[in-house]
Amino acid sequence: MNKKTVQYIKSVLIVFLIATYVPVCYAFDNKSQNDMILWYNTKPSTVRGVTAPEPLPVGNGLLGALVYGSVSEDRIALNETSFWSGAPHDYNDPNAGKYYKPIQDLLVAGKFKEAEKMADEHFYGKPAAQAAYQPLGNMNFIHYGIDDDKTTNYYRDLDMLNGITSVSFTDNGVNYKREVFVSYPDKVLVMLITADKPGKISFDVSLDSHFMDKITAANGKLTLDGAWENTVPNYWLVGEIAEKGMTFQTVLQAKSDGGQSGIYKDRLTIRKANSVVLILTASTSHVNYKDISGNPAALNQPIMANAIAKDYATLRSRHVADFSSLMGRVRIQVGDKSKSEKTITQRIAGVNNGEPDPHLETLCFQWGRYMLVSSSRAGGQASTLQAIWNERLTPPWGSKYTININTQMNYWPAEVTNLGECHIPLIEMVKDLAENGVKTARIYYPGSKGWVTHHNVDLWRGAAPVDMARYGMWPVGGAWLCQHLWEHYAFSNGDKEMLKDIYPALKGSAEFLSSILVEHHKYGYLVTPVSMSPEHGYYFDDSNTLAFLSQGATMDAGIMRELFTHVIEASKILNVDAALRKQLETILPKLPPYKVNQLGYVQEWVEDWRPQRGGHDVSPYFPFFPGKSVLFHRESDKEIVKAYQYWLESRGLRGGGFPGAWNICMWARMERGDRTGALIQTAVAGSAGSILRQGTGAQVDGPFGFTAGIAESLIQSHAGEISLLPALPSGWSVAGEVSGLRARGGYEVNMKWEKGRLTKAEISNPNGGVCNVRYNGKVIKATIPKGAPFIIN
Repeated sequence: MNKKTVQYIKSVLIVFLIATYVPVCYAFDNKSQNDMILWYNTKPSTVRGVTAPEPLPVGNGLLGALVYGSVSEDRIALNETSFWSGAPHDYNDPNAGKYYKPIQDLLVAGKFKEAEKMADEHFYGKPAAQAAYQPLGNMNFIHYGIDDDKTTNYYRDLDMLNGITSVSFTDNGVNYKREVFVSYPDKVLVMLITADKPGKISFDVSLDSHFMDKITAANGKLTLDGAWENTVPNYWLVGEIAEKGMTFQTVLQAKSDGGQSGIYKDRLTIRKANSVVLILTASTSHVNYKDISGNPAALNQPIMANAIAKDYATLRSRHVADFSSLMGRVRIQVGDKSKSEKTITQRIAGVNNGEPDPHLETLCFQWGRYMLVSSSRAGGQASTLQAIWNERLTPPWGSKYTININTQMNYWPAEVTNLGECHIPLIEMVKDLAENGVKTARIYYPGSKGWVTHHNVDLWRGAAPVDMARYGMWPVGGAWLCQHLWEHYAFSNGDKEMLKDIYPALKGSAEFLSSILVEHHKYGYLVTPVSMSPEHGYYFDDSNTLAFLSQGATMDAGIMRELFTHVIEASKILNVDAALRKQLETILPKLPPYKVNQLGYVQEWVEDWRPQRGGHDVSPYFPFFPGKSVLFHRESDKEIVKAYQYWLESRGLRGGGFPGAWNICMWARMERGDRTGALIQTAVAGSAGSILRQGTGAQVDGPFGFTAGIAESLIQSHAGEISLLPALPSGWSVAGEVSGLRARGGYEVNMKWEKGRLTKAEISNPNGGVCNVRYNGKVIKATIPKGAPFIIN
């Protein structure tokens, strides 16, 4: 029996033991087989040189860890969700507001470059860049008695169902295994090191950090205390903030079976043990975006005391029960599962050589869900550009929240793939912004109401414009985030208390935008006075002069149509704010209509300017996806839908990164399974190596969007009906099944298909309900009984 088979059998046994925690999928087979394992057999020689493989990520939304999986020297890179550069900080420039009207006047006069110059010089925050998400430090290992060159049977995996990564190998006749997970119930990282012969485990483990003040080693415990200070290398996208930063503490404790354990200088030493359990916790002084007076030691002490009192089996079972209860909600079976006998590296090479592997595509789908469960849980911060895993002092774009697409895309899969709880950190961030953004609105937009934030946000909830005009002068970032508040409610069972909780943020954003709208000087539409189409420019004259600032971009209108409609509906449900409701109902028909431009695409600005080629040029997608002010089946939208299709066709098979993921979602809304299938295959062939990894600096929006695109291909519910298999990827059409996807209104759906057609579906809702269901070219009205599924055969 080979190594892979042994590991596979073990995984089946583990899943069998926790089967009671996996939700029942009605009449569908709820197989105990774990089909969410990524495995590798590449043995690195060191974790500090170029030969190190990409690390495998684990996390609980509070702590993140990148596990490198080396043999004699190893490292686990650590992150804590609230550890950022800087300190509570007011970014607002009190003098900015006096330039608002002059900038607006320049745009009306067609002096676009002059308007941008004035914005760059006078309309940004102090500083004109925000804070960065920071690395907490490392656990460093030196293992004794193990020869890298002589080890065999090297195997490592990431079990996405259970949130565990492991490494195993053989050296000198001894089989070693190391297993790591980060527990949400117990708030600790746990590592088990074992050998199948007694007395064979000897190693030193130490902690380090860029921000270490002192390290204490005593009584089998390492304690690292530190504080953030402004040692960040110069990087124009990370602001220099002089305030004293937060403090933090990392605690590591060992429990060994047999052998000797001790302290040598600043490290724990283990000699000749049979097995060892390492437990780590970390906390910062962050209380909220205004307060960093917390006591990390006081937070860590009860967490460690509770965890160290539990044996490994208890810690593991509590973690697995929690993690698998989320990941196990959605199961998908497509393609040839026998390909799992090959390593992920081999499978990626296969698809790059043109070999179809739909099963690998489903692993990429589950990867997006895995990252969300690992990086976004209640009590932690929202998922950043690098989710929760960042090793750099100056990560790309500061590893912050870029809210003109990237942060939103991180959360596109949350509700539809049955991870609504993982939406909570983003929702809490928006509620903070709704508070802090009030001051920004008053300073930067004199006479405005409500709250505003622009294209970037950090831990300190900076709401002022940042970076420069071509990126930051975009006052609808907060309004787009509000769509996620509404979606969280829309996927619930009409949870009125939830709606009451989010309504103030929705209302405040609508109040802001409605208070700043002006009549366009040429067309009379109500438009945003100073804005842009995110990070995409236009040529406004024959001299090829590129400009960015404008009035009334298409994306602005699309976002306002979503927000205003949601606020109107919420005010009716809650029976509040009739005057605001009437105002928004009056504004909606006065927003700029969607048009087709000179190229045959959807027009991006009020004027039909010639667009810049390339760049961030997908923003006008918004009304079609993730918005719904343009609908595929609505007759009055046919011309705009055709323009979107023509535009998408011009892009070919762009399947990578956030634009490629957005393309998949768009084609899904077009109900084109041939296109979604081709793009999914292209994305996996070209990017599976980056989708299925989380190395230093890896940006995660594309993989999250990929997951959302597949979900959108399988189920849609944005247009007042539940549409089943609207854009089934062509490579998946032979046969397959999926369970646990969700639809708006609190519905859960399981499906089977053969030869591209739905053969069976089960639709359930705890409260019952009546809904229209579209499938196989027809629409039926379904009455869902309370507590039982409605079945389609």
